[in-house]
Amino acid sequence: RQYPIENIRAGIAGLPSPLPDNDAEEVARGIMTTDTVHKIASATVTGSSARIVGVAKGVGMIEPNMATLIAMVFTDAAVEPQLLDSTFRSVINRTLNCVSVDTDTSTSDTAIILANGAAGSVDIASFETALHEVLLHLTKSIARDGEGSETLIEVLVDNARDTEQAKTVAKAIVNSPLVKTAVHGADPNWGRVAMAVGKCSRYTDIDQEKVVIRFGTQEVYPTQVNESGLAQLSEYMRGADVTIHVSLATGTSSATVWGCDLTDGYVRINADYTT
Repeated sequence: RQYPIENIRAGIAGLPSPLPDNDAEEVARGIMTTDTVHKIASATVTGSSARIVGVAKGVGMIEPNMATLIAMVFTDAAVEPQLLDSTFRSVINRTLNCVSVDTDTSTSDTAIILANGAAGSVDIASFETALHEVLLHLTKSIARDGEGSETLIEVLVDNARDTEQAKTVAKAIVNSPLVKTAVHGADPNWGRVAMAVGKCSRYTDIDQEKVVIRFGTQEVYPTQVNESGLAQLSEYMRGADVTIHVSLATGTSSATVWGCDLTDGYVRINADYTT
C-alpha cells in the first residue's frame, strides 16, 4: 500500500518555521516505527565546546547496505565539508555498517550528518573519536532493540588476513540462525560458530586446526570445557550481552559486528505485521 502522500505533504507544510525548539529527544521519538525505545546519543569533542548529537531508528530489515535504518547526526563543530564526509564514512564503516538484525534490506537506509560550525573549529582526531562514540552507541542500541530480541550479540574476529576477511566471517557468525538461536537458548554450542566460519569457504587460508573460538573470555575450541565450565558459560549467555570471539590465525586484522538473538517474538512480529 502506498503512503497517503497528500497527508504527509500537508503535515510538512504545517510545520512552524523556524521550529520552536531543538529537542533531539522528540526527534528520536518521532521517527520510531516498531522500535521499543527511542535511540539517542551525544558526546563532546575533547578540547572544545562542540557537541555531537545523534538519533536513529530501526529494528527490523536491518543489514546495511541497505536497511530500514535512519540515522541523523548533528554537530556545531566547524569541519570542512569534504573532510566531514570522509570522516563520517570512515566511522560509519566501523559502526552502522557493522550491524545486522536479520540480514534483510530495504531501500530506506539513510545516514546523514549536519554541521553548522557555531562552536568553531575542532581537532579532527578528537572529532572522529566523539563521532565514533555516538555512532557506536546508536549501533548497539539498534542491535539490542532488534525485533523480538532479548540479547545483544557482539562478534569479534581477529588475527585475520585483512579487515574484509574479518568482517565477512564475523557477519557469517552473527547472521547465522543457528548461532542466534543458540544464544537465545543460552547454549554455548561452539560447533554452530565453527559452522559459520567454515561456510566462508572462499577463504582457503583459514585452517580449522588453528582457529580459536571463545564465548566471552572462555575458550571453547580447540580447548574443551568441562561440564562445570559449560554451566558457567550457559549462565553467562543468559545475560543481556554475549560476546563471541574468533581468532583466525591468518593475519593481524580484526573487525567487530553487532546483532541479536532470534526469538519467537521476531516471528510473531513479522507474521502478524502487514504493510
